[in-house]
Amino acid sequence: MTTGNSRTLLNTVEGPKGKAELFEVADGGPQPVYEVVCGGTTQSFKSMGEAYITCGELVGTKT
Repeated sequence: MTTGNSRTLLNTVEGPKGKAELFEVADGGPQPVYEVVCGGTTQSFKSMGEAYITCGELVGTKT
């Protein structure tokens, strides 16, 4: 889990394989990073689009 200054839940995607949560993390840098939390694991991405697509893939729902 990231210990950034601000972590905001943007979306929750649910599907047949479970639930994934998409967070925006602002850590004081020039760009936020996006985290996908699913099944106890966290993945980080530089773009929200890539993170959102990954949410869908992880839970088995097209996003």
